[in-house]
Amino acid sequence: MGRHKIKENLILQDIILDRNTVRYKFSVSAGLRPYFTTDEMYVRYDRDVSHLPESILVIPFVGSIIALTWLTDSILWVKEIDDTFYHSIKELKRAYQELYPHYPLGGRFVAAYRKPNVVENEEYSQSLLLFSGGIDAHTSYIRNINKHLLLCNVQGWLHTPDAESEAQKADFRDIKYFAEIHSNECSLIKSNFALIVDARYFAKHISSRLHDSWWHGFQHSMAFISIAIPIAYIHGICELLIASSHSIGAKGICASYPTTDTEFRFARNGYVTHDGFELTRQDKVRLLVKHQQATGKPYPIRVCSFNDHNCCVCSKCFRSIMGIIAEVGEIEKFGFDIPGNKKAFFENYIKHHYIEFGIDREAALFWPEIRRRIRQNYELIADKELVDWFCSTDFVKQRKKAVLKYRITNFFPLLIKKLKS
Repeated sequence: MGRHKIKENLILQDIILDRNTVRYKFSVSAGLRPYFTTDEMYVRYDRDVSHLPESILVIPFVGSIIALTWLTDSILWVKEIDDTFYHSIKELKRAYQELYPHYPLGGRFVAAYRKPNVVENEEYSQSLLLFSGGIDAHTSYIRNINKHLLLCNVQGWLHTPDAESEAQKADFRDIKYFAEIHSNECSLIKSNFALIVDARYFAKHISSRLHDSWWHGFQHSMAFISIAIPIAYIHGICELLIASSHSIGAKGICASYPTTDTEFRFARNGYVTHDGFELTRQDKVRLLVKHQQATGKPYPIRVCSFNDHNCCVCSKCFRSIMGIIAEVGEIEKFGFDIPGNKKAFFENYIKHHYIEFGIDREAALFWPEIRRRIRQNYELIADKELVDWFCSTDFVKQRKKAVLKYRITNFFPLLIKKLKS
């Protein structure tokens, strides 16, 4: 008989509570150790969670890390877990296996106890919406505006509970303000979940076979949803909403997908809705523009994930600006501030940044739909100079020329750098 491979172990040793902060102390066996940058994950909530059962409080840790045990065929051990969440993990794993059929998912999840919990329904209709402040999130907010929404933002890139970043502070500030003026409650959460796995080691040992990264392929959606579950439980909320990142028919997949997100279950009545998958990105922009025009009030959004404002020059900002203009919207109403002539502004910037500007992907995925809407709404669009330039310029060809020129001009420095690497 052949010998069975001895599996690696990840053990949750202790959960330490301090009112609104939860610390998860864990240990790993030797084979897993290089994947980790720390032996502690934390989540700092903006309200007291110390009265919650451990079987609910353990969910953020399990949801944030269990996929790594699937990918490394390891065992995750915990003391106790919510019974509904425990049973949903089997279907969640199956759904991710369908997304990545070329990479067999193994591993086991072992809990000493499975505890029954129940979300107690409130008298009014309430849902928790994971809310980043970008186009996807605002689309889901508008589509579900008649529900009593609790807006939940999770920041996962902070090494310690007291750490702050300019982007994180701006996110919290903007979301809190948005919630206040629209009479919504919000929950602002800090964590280090995005830092506990060594992204470089993962890329070296798994990404080439998975054809995806840890963050994009598995972690972000699983962590956001799991970390929000204790807040939903506190407020007696059954429905947790997460905005779609992709659309029906799109080739791309990622951790947040309708077949995976909707497999999350918790506390008997708790479930997840993956919202807006039937909409293209331009459909979402159209919805935002119509909503803003109907209210007549500014509706600021922020699409720059790691800036404290919309920079107006990155590919995400450019895509969003052109999408709004294509729907005959005023970009100033949405938080994009560009002084002077917009065509000259973008033409000058892109000309000097062709190398780092993500043109190939943008031109393939987003620009065709934007250009189609420009043609349909052309007579209504005021800035024809800008849209004429955008629709007539072959940005991909221009970028190829820029890249060739850069390589010729920097041939020897690039050669030396390649030889050293």
